[in-house]
Amino acid sequence: MYKLVLFDVGNILVKDSKDVSEYMSESIRNIYGRVVTVNLNDYSGWTSQEIAQDVLRKDKMDEAEIKAKLNRIMEDLFYTYYNVAGHDRQVLVDGARELLAQLWKKDITMGIITGEAERIAKFRAEKTTIHGFFKTGAYGNDGKTFEEIVRNAVKKAESEFKIGKEEILIVTNSPYMIKDAKAVGVASVGVESGHHSEGELRWAGASLVVKSIKDRGKIMELVG
Repeated sequence: MYKLVLFDVGNILVKDSKDVSEYMSESIRNIYGRVVTVNLNDYSGWTSQEIAQDVLRKDKMDEAEIKAKLNRIMEDLFYTYYNVAGHDRQVLVDGARELLAQLWKKDITMGIITGEAERIAKFRAEKTTIHGFFKTGAYGNDGKTFEEIVRNAVKKAESEFKIGKEEILIVTNSPYMIKDAKAVGVASVGVESGHHSEGELRWAGASLVVKSIKDRGKIMELVG
């Protein structure tokens, strides 16, 4: 039985009501002074730090300069996100609240795990009034790669709740998070709600793949 379920946010629990790619371009311009156009659909399943690095490498920026300002861009991303999408409606994914409520009733600890900036993920949860379900989290500020983020989540689970990595389940649509979680020893559910196929999610190592978060019966059966 899993004692902690960690949810990715984007397109798993919450959807933006419009394309918000502009916020990443704006932060890169603010922090690095480079005028670039970023299409976040091209980076589905990546962490925010990985996206910024890749965009700037393609723009021929020096590697040392990129790394020196990554912490600053992770702080700036919330403000540019708010400028672009803060006043728009955040859409709760069908079935998300029902699954969270069912896990809550079973006394399962829940948290957020995402490659996004922490303040963005928390803002989206608050806007859709699901923030009260979550007791912990690991975010894009905690690491460049999903492996670093997952390791941070495991560390928090052990120290805060005495929960080991074999008792943690991640729900995500990112095959990269699934792959890195498996490397750490954490199980995952893959959700076909992004730009990645069932085959990609299974190949990455998901213990279960579902079409959508509405397949909560299958998820609850895996949780135990």
